[in-house]
Amino acid sequence: MDALPYTLEDYRKLADNIHFFRIRINQDNVSITLREVLDCLNELSWISKFDKEYLQNSFMKRATNTIDYITTNIINGKESEVTTDSGEYVVSVLSKKAIVDKLDYLDIPLAELIKEKVVGNPGFDFYSENKNNILLFGEAKYVAKKNPFNDALKQIEKFSISGKDINDIASIDRFFSEKSLENANNGDKGYIAAFSSTEIETEELVKHIQDNVHFKELSSHKELICVAVTI
Repeated sequence: MDALPYTLEDYRKLADNIHFFRIRINQDNVSITLREVLDCLNELSWISKFDKEYLQNSFMKRATNTIDYITTNIINGKESEVTTDSGEYVVSVLSKKAIVDKLDYLDIPLAELIKEKVVGNPGFDFYSENKNNILLFGEAKYVAKKNPFNDALKQIEKFSISGKDINDIASIDRFFSEKSLENANNGDKGYIAAFSSTEIETEELVKHIQDNVHFKELSSHKELICVAVTI
């Protein structure tokens, strides 16, 4: 599938270990964006990378159950607006795609496609791995007409303190390098805070993020990426 319909409006490094992205969905035809997000979820070629048939069958069952639920209850590709239900999928898919496209980080299926529960998994929403074998745990938040970066950052900090990230490793370990898993277990890990955004000026948004107490706490980790998705 070709690149998803988003525009990269801003990318900058706020520090050696901190990235900021500002992306925008296709405002002229939101239904195309939703259709492309659904197509991305339906792209299951990653399953064939497993050399054991029982693993292929297991992941196919998990993924298709989740996709069937999302298609039936959340996104059918015909909606003309992003809703509360579809918003987090849009934020997750487009944010992950932007990071993979720009930084060439590892492209990992969304959490709900690879974990056991069909939908609404507790824990992180998506993952990646950077060039330094650091596992990145991503959290997506969507709130209409708001900039919920605080919600995303606060949830990440809460999950980090409670060990939700390490808990997730048992479900996602087959998708990452051994070195990144060892690093994460030793506390060397990173996070991605993805969130919906209003038309707020980028400079003002960046300032608010940098002043955020949870951002300051998470800045000590190996990497922190913030992705604002203008919807």
